[in-house]
Amino acid sequence: MKIYLVGGAVRDKLLGIPVKDHDWVVVGSSPDEMKKKGFKQVGKDFPVFIDPKTGEEYALARTERKSGHGYTGFEFDTNSNVTLEEDLARRDLTINAIAQDEDGNLIDPFNGQEDIKNKTLRHVSDAFSEDPLRVLRVARFYAKFDDFIVASETVDKIKEIVESGELEHLTPERKWLEIYKTGRDLDKFFSFLITHHARDILFPEILNDNRWSSGMGQIFPSDTTKVEIISFNLYGCIQTPEGIESFCQRLKVPNEYKSLALLFSNCLRNYRDYVPDSTENYDALLSLIKKIDIRKKDRLSSFMKYVYYFCGEPDGHKNFFEELIKNINNFKLSDEDQKKPGLEIKKIIENAHREIAQDSIRKFLNKSD
Repeated sequence: MKIYLVGGAVRDKLLGIPVKDHDWVVVGSSPDEMKKKGFKQVGKDFPVFIDPKTGEEYALARTERKSGHGYTGFEFDTNSNVTLEEDLARRDLTINAIAQDEDGNLIDPFNGQEDIKNKTLRHVSDAFSEDPLRVLRVARFYAKFDDFIVASETVDKIKEIVESGELEHLTPERKWLEIYKTGRDLDKFFSFLITHHARDILFPEILNDNRWSSGMGQIFPSDTTKVEIISFNLYGCIQTPEGIESFCQRLKVPNEYKSLALLFSNCLRNYRDYVPDSTENYDALLSLIKKIDIRKKDRLSSFMKYVYYFCGEPDGHKNFFEELIKNINNFKLSDEDQKKPGLEIKKIIENAHREIAQDSIRKFLNKSD
């Protein structure tokens, strides 16, 4: 039984970037032996084990054979005779097919180190075209490693997959997971899929021209969150509310991402361009505040952060809205008003919000003078 560090951990170490996760492959073992050593089996399709001390994954070396459609259409062999090289041969790219033994020695049968040096994404074997998920994985690595190129022969394999119809068998959940993993570089991820004619099959809502969001991944606020990054990128790459709704429904996108992306789409430009000009012109302001839904404070905070970070702040604009929102949120019905019929309460709240809006506009105009 021998254990090797494999995949992204070895690749990232060679690239000089922080290693987040460690994946291990075990050669010459069996499920029974792994369990006896205290590992907990979690894999359903093939044996994967968790080290209870570290929480890291250990997979038995395996080979695979195409038996159906999509990325799940494979049969696996994990018998103890499977070699390390056979396991590495089933991987997608040469840069992901390097192993490191317990003494720190590298095993690199497919010249992944050379491709790292030359900054090239290259498939390991002809079996690459059997798994449609690899189109998304190449797109993700292309987006992640900014100055890498895709080998021409790998581009040919991607074309084979696109033309085979296999992309249609990818599940919504798996497509969303690749988007989630890509994170801040979604504009480049989608651009790759457009270039290689996979966009129309996988994500038809994505615009052909992503210049609006191009390069956004490099300049997000330092305190940004994953939800903010992906939501803003989806807005930049889709833009219309109808497109975002369709995209999120098809991919079963979590509501927090959909909600923020729609807020950017529906309100960003109107919010950014709003300029208080008259105390009588309060309807548009209150309509905008209602559309933003200031009750959802975390979402509102994310929205305002991105508006001012990317669009700048006209004189007094941020203070105007912050003061207005604070005053609206601070308004409380009196005990007597709370006992009135619903329609009367609604009217009282509307009048109070109108007065708050007019007062905020008046103060803004006085400061401007």
